[in-house]
Amino acid sequence: MACDAARGVGCAATMNAAWLADLIRPQVMLAAILSIAGIVASIAMFRLGVRRGRQEREEDRVAAAARDADARIDAVVQRYADLVLQHQTSALHGLLVAGIKNLRTSDEIRLARERATARTSQDPLGQYALEGVDLKKFIDAAMFDGLQVTNDRELRERFSSR
Repeated sequence: MACDAARGVGCAATMNAAWLADLIRPQVMLAAILSIAGIVASIAMFRLGVRRGRQEREEDRVAAAARDADARIDAVVQRYADLVLQHQTSALHGLLVAGIKNLRTSDEIRLARERATARTSQDPLGQYALEGVDLKKFIDAAMFDGLQVTNDRELRERFSSR
């Protein structure tokens, strides 16, 4: 509505509206800018939280896998030590009976071998020259029945370190 000085209508209203618009406009702009900044900050924090959550889940998964591996190793070593201390079996056959084939990697088998040696004062695989040999392949190739390792000669020929 324009100010019509001849009629005297709307001049005060237009002046009041213009003054009010000038007063409110910077506040509205500031509020809009702050609102947009708040939304952007919220989205950024959400994305950072999602990323951190993924990292924590991965760390938890790795820690759980390490605990599971340690539990598998300890179970094999405990069964092996019990068999050796009861003079039921020893060496590779004892490890096989104790369940060493349930271990998943060469590192797990190496740790089980070290722990079994520490518990019984005898290296269960000491009779084999296994330097540089993939222990998982060696254990997977080993076959046994209830009394003995059935392919001992083949293991010695195939896996003897060179």
